[in-house]
Amino acid sequence: MINFEQIGWQRISIEQDALDRVQRDLQAAGLTVRELDLAAYASEFTEFVKQSYYDGEYKFYGGTADHCLLEKALEHFVSFKLINPKSAMTGVDIVSCKSVAPPILRESYGCVCYEQDLEYPAGIQGNRIGSSADQIPLPDASVDFITLHCTYEHFEGQAHTGFVRECARLLKPFGQVVVIPLYLNPNYVNITGEVDVQKRTNIGFDTEASYHCVIPEWQNRFGRHYSPEALMARVVTPCWDLGLQPLCYRVRNWQAIHPDLWLRWIFVITRPRFMNARAFLQRITPRVLKRLL
Repeated sequence: MINFEQIGWQRISIEQDALDRVQRDLQAAGLTVRELDLAAYASEFTEFVKQSYYDGEYKFYGGTADHCLLEKALEHFVSFKLINPKSAMTGVDIVSCKSVAPPILRESYGCVCYEQDLEYPAGIQGNRIGSSADQIPLPDASVDFITLHCTYEHFEGQAHTGFVRECARLLKPFGQVVVIPLYLNPNYVNITGEVDVQKRTNIGFDTEASYHCVIPEWQNRFGRHYSPEALMARVVTPCWDLGLQPLCYRVRNWQAIHPDLWLRWIFVITRPRFMNARAFLQRITPRVLKRLL
């Protein structure tokens, strides 16, 4: 039986020494960690956020404080910088309901961008895809990029590992996935805003997490803050097994945008041009394997 603590955010740390420890542990485990200095992009971002997409109803999507809109816009801005979208590219924005990222990608960059969300009707209808994130009804090797903006931490159970397998199937050679933010912490923590004990029994918590915390004001069903060990076991090693190339960015100088931003880590997955034989066999579907045999 899971023991839930009601101690607010005390198990979560973004202090400098905690960030340093996480980086050391990831690098010691073999994951590449690069640094991304936001100060270098401050002027460009100031112009980016002036777009009309960030006015109107969406202006308060992340909250009423000014830094909430800046955080969401920054996630979009940085993900675009990393994927370098171009005309005729095909992308998928995961758990996209209400996001302005897909229309920006379509209208400003000329991309084909699908909006995937479990809340949409099942299947593909125009630009919308109704599905779980680990079973997206698009053809193999049909996607140039996949973006997740404040999304991946909500994947319950094994859906986050299943999503890695789906990325291996969907991505074209050199295709990329950007998870922004990635929530990393010295401790492996699950959080929930659900205060009803009975309703919590239907949530896919990680039994091996070090701590499970109820934070009523958070008002979300489920969230995961990876420890370095949990990230390696649940995400990075599956990437390696499937022939994908994962790396992590540590964000520096977010204060150049706003001191209250929460973006500290970004996770990027790239499919190389050629996948090794082991990876090919792992990603091949049973139906295709039967046909080959």
